[in-house]
Amino acid sequence: MIASFIFFFWLGFGARLLAPLFARPGAWRVLDVGIGLVMWSIAVKLLVM
Repeated sequence: MIASFIFFFWLGFGARLLAPLFARPGAWRVLDVGIGLVMWSIAVKLLVM
């Protein structure tokens, strides 16, 4: 329960700190590309296994 509280506390705190960065569309594009790369790498690993 404490770990969950700490995780969500830092998640909210980090979101507030990163809000100015993600006010720009370019930052969202970089995040989307990063997430896409992670998803493709997981898909490749699942196909290879």
